[in-house]
Amino acid sequence: MTGPGRPTLADAIGQMDPGDRELALTARDLLTKVYRPGLHEVAAAARLADGAIVTGVHVEASQGRASVCAEGGVASAAAARQAGIVALVAVLRRPDGAAYYLIEPCGVCAELLADHHPAAAIWVGDQGQPVRIQAADLLRYRVSRQRRVEP
Repeated sequence: MTGPGRPTLADAIGQMDPGDRELALTARDLLTKVYRPGLHEVAAAARLADGAIVTGVHVEASQGRASVCAEGGVASAAAARQAGIVALVAVLRRPDGAAYYLIEPCGVCAELLADHHPAAAIWVGDQGQPVRIQAADLLRYRVSRQRRVEP
């Protein structure tokens, strides 16, 4: 374990069941292929309710908010397949490229996942320890708006 910081992917994989381990390795392999410092430093993989695995890659923009997170890409792919996310693992590679780490969704992605896939299992780091929680628990105090559904 790396101490109180972010868990290494190797440490996290050791605590995952085979299905989540497959997601972690899928995200790591994708990130190995597309990694570019400052542009593509995170990849995510999710298992959908229909059994498919979908992936997403972080795409950094010169203006931070225009960036696209890997988890947002996964949520978009799930919507395109009309299938819910069952489990998600995101992987970070530091600019030095030396190691891979487990990374939890940012606040925007946490809200997106909690709104659309509240029961999804998400791997996060909790004081250096890899932990599997539900997307609904990513933001303890989030406010959920009522959605107006058109007929």
